[in-house]
Amino acid sequence: MNVILVYGVLGLRRKFGVDYFRGVAAHLQEKGSRVLVPELDPTAGIEFRGKQLRDQIVAAFATGALDPQEKTHIVAHSLGGLDSRYILSPANPDRIQLPIRSLTTISTPHQGSPIADILDNPAELFPFPHFPFAPPGNPLEAALDSAGISLDAMRNLTSKFCQTVFNKYGNHPDVAYFSIAGIGRPGFPETAAAFLLFQKYIWARTGQPNDGLVTAASAHWGPHEPQMWAADHAEQTGHNLDNLLVSPVFPYLAKYDQIAANVANLT
Repeated sequence: MNVILVYGVLGLRRKFGVDYFRGVAAHLQEKGSRVLVPELDPTAGIEFRGKQLRDQIVAAFATGALDPQEKTHIVAHSLGGLDSRYILSPANPDRIQLPIRSLTTISTPHQGSPIADILDNPAELFPFPHFPFAPPGNPLEAALDSAGISLDAMRNLTSKFCQTVFNKYGNHPDVAYFSIAGIGRPGFPETAAAFLLFQKYIWARTGQPNDGLVTAASAHWGPHEPQMWAADHAEQTGHNLDNLLVSPVFPYLAKYDQIAANVANLT
């Protein structure tokens, strides 16, 4: 089979010798799959990243990196799931015309992320936003603009955008859709330190189990894996943010094997 791994916001296919999907491509290749990991802009919006994704898939078939005689399956993490839905949807006039048999999304915020909401509008964190001492505007926007970094990806992950704009991009009838939610580590701490305050904020705001960035409910799109992954947002792709030199306890490679087994028998 052909497997396309699509990464999320702030992701890079490979940086400082480390893969976004840590060891996943090599692992699946050892099992006999052809694997493509497209290079997508880490901060651009869905439309821009979607065009990059579509073009690189088409090129991979043209060069033989992907086998046109084999069924093709996309496995996407976080924002990558929205990029993938975009290129597959009949509502997109520029959708990919090559046959894709399935899309499996992992912790994709199909209904948006509360963390994107507060990053887009930090005033939500202040109980009295109209008082004189409330911060003017969005300081994050000014800082990133000055560095030439786009906020489009983050804005495409807000609840408002996902629920009122993006969800017009419905499913393709010939594609099987599956989704997986992450609920953080069992016990305490529920996530790596980098996500822990986010995890507590999302829980307080929504009452939903989450992986530090995305709620379980938001991660559901189509048939979903009933056994949610006991991993934070980074552990789902093989990264322990508390110690980057050590793989997470969560058996993520075995989980990708399960994804491959789930789609292997699709006719």
